[in-house]
Amino acid sequence: MDQVWFVAALWLFLALFAVLVANWLKISTALSEIVIGTVAQLAIGAFAGSEALGAKAPWIAFLAGTGAIVLTFLAGAELDPAVFRAKWK
Repeated sequence: MDQVWFVAALWLFLALFAVLVANWLKISTALSEIVIGTVAQLAIGAFAGSEALGAKAPWIAFLAGTGAIVLTFLAGAELDPAVFRAKWK
């Protein structure tokens, strides 16, 4: 049970770190989360093994799927309909 809390805390730390990096670099939070998550998986996976972040745990798979749906929604929400109509040919 302790490992579940450690993995959850690690993921939450990475999410918070990604938001701070996004604010510091003035980039999209979604882009920062994708980059930080990918780099973290590569770095932690190289040192501690591929299961260190619990990638095969069912609750992480659920959160990953939900995150993909939310990320798609956020990408669509950033489109400006007025500009889209003006530039459409």
